[in-house]
Amino acid sequence: MVKCVVCQSTIEKGEYCDAHTIAKNNLEKRFSDWQKAYEKMSWKEYLTRISDDADIPVGEWAKEVAIYLLEQNKK
Repeated sequence: MVKCVVCQSTIEKGEYCDAHTIAKNNLEKRFSDWQKAYEKMSWKEYLTRISDDADIPVGEWAKEVAIYLLEQNKK
């Protein structure tokens, strides 16, 4: 069996469970809006803000994906 790379729940295929797939897709969709609002914001800066700032209204799944992607970037 395959496991979600974020939460380790069992999945049938891919890297992410359904919840984390939706969260990742939403993060990717919203990035362009953030780039417009904060000129020249990098993907890494975006993920850092999403994962660290408690005042940003984002769901836990999105924060978990952001943290995972940041950790993968360090490797």
